[in-house]
Amino acid sequence: MPPVAPINLAFESSTHDIAFHVYHNAYPTMHTHNDFWEFIFISKGEILHKINGESRRMKKNTLCILRPFDCHCILQPKNTTSKQFNLSLRTNTLKEFFSMLRCALYEKLVAMPILEFEISDATAERIERAVDTIITTDDAHKIPTMILCLFTIWQEVLAHIITAQDLQQQYSSCTNQFIQLLNNPANLSLSLPQLANTLGYSYSHLNRTFLQETNTSPSQYLKKKRLKYAQELIQYTDSPLSVVSFKVGYSNYSHFSDFFKTSTGITPVEWRKKYKHAHG
Repeated sequence: MPPVAPINLAFESSTHDIAFHVYHNAYPTMHTHNDFWEFIFISKGEILHKINGESRRMKKNTLCILRPFDCHCILQPKNTTSKQFNLSLRTNTLKEFFSMLRCALYEKLVAMPILEFEISDATAERIERAVDTIITTDDAHKIPTMILCLFTIWQEVLAHIITAQDLQQQYSSCTNQFIQLLNNPANLSLSLPQLANTLGYSYSHLNRTFLQETNTSPSQYLKKKRLKYAQELIQYTDSPLSVVSFKVGYSNYSHFSDFFKTSTGITPVEWRKKYKHAHG
């Protein structure tokens, strides 16, 4: 039998330009969107995402952005479950949103093949909190809350797209790959020799090339990324400080605490007391 043609979904609301849902498990109908964009964030489990002729597994803390012309459906792998946050936005509203950011991000997103991004634990925590607020707030305040959730998502997307693409024009492949590797928080626990080996370069080559092109050593850059991620985890999540330490490459908490205090002037415990209360 010939394949079934995808349906074209219309935006669900005639009065609003933004909508939000929580979905569990599959949405198996192949479809495109009639002039709206969809943001799917995997909160729990994993899904099998069929998009533009490809099948891709999306795991927890993965964000996928669907444009009106993207053809897709969501299947649930056998013996698994999932939970997804779904934010939809009309195209004209999204363009207005990008104009506020003063960047050519809309054109970049349209030109890319598939828009799928890993989201850091800290940003995922902020999205979860925003979703809780959306679910519990009254109708009069839902739209502003959904917009705030969208801003949270875009902080991470901007880091992935604008930074990575702009850097590609300035540096060699070695330097670019190292920067992109460290954009994934999961790699911040690796040592410099391990990172170099992952890229297929010797540590001496990575160190020499990166230092020549950025005037910063790979070690200094790694420490900067580790510190920023540690600050986010301490401020925006409830992760034990020993876990935060391990996630940024320190198996010894005392060494991590010394590094953190040297960099910020206060200990991780003091940082959490000072900032988590203010922004929690």
